[in-house]
Amino acid sequence: MVGNAQAQTNDNLQERYVTDQLRLSLYEQADQRSKVIQLLSSGDKLVVDEIAGPYASVLTSQGNRGWVKRGFLVSDPTAGLLLAEMDKKNKKLEQELERLANSKTVIEQYESDMNAMNEKLQSLEAEAENAQQTVIDLRKRAEEKIQQEKAKPALAMFVNMGTIYWQYIALVCAIIVLLGFYVGKSVTQSSIRRKFHGIKVW
Repeated sequence: MVGNAQAQTNDNLQERYVTDQLRLSLYEQADQRSKVIQLLSSGDKLVVDEIAGPYASVLTSQGNRGWVKRGFLVSDPTAGLLLAEMDKKNKKLEQELERLANSKTVIEQYESDMNAMNEKLQSLEAEAENAQQTVIDLRKRAEEKIQQEKAKPALAMFVNMGTIYWQYIALVCAIIVLLGFYVGKSVTQSSIRRKFHGIKVW
């Protein structure tokens, strides 16, 4: 076990990374002959909470605590880890680009649908105007029909009055003719009787 003289306590916990191309042993004690708790891979993140000579007490991301040789720890993420992070970022960018492409497609489809709807709306407005004009024409024709229907009784009455008038005239004429015939006959008979001394000829 490492003595107190060799142990150095670090108040500020530091993050370190296992260097590239390495499988680093996590020991139970600050001694490579002690039990190996875990084999660490290049790029694994560790939290250093104590330094003891060539060893560092660390906490792994899995929650295991032990000792590693601190000469194999680096402050910055390794190239492999950076590459993995870059791959993640690239995948996110690809997903974002795909989403934007889909959004563009959606927007284009929306604009196409809006144009189609505007054309349909214009067509419907034209049909509505035609229908309104048709209604106006039908209403006008109906009013003219009503006026004609209203005028028909007056015209019929006028025709009926004319017919009655001419019938009356014809009746009066017939009466006059009959009276004339009767008077003429009477006068003629009277004249003949006087001529033939009261003898009835017919």
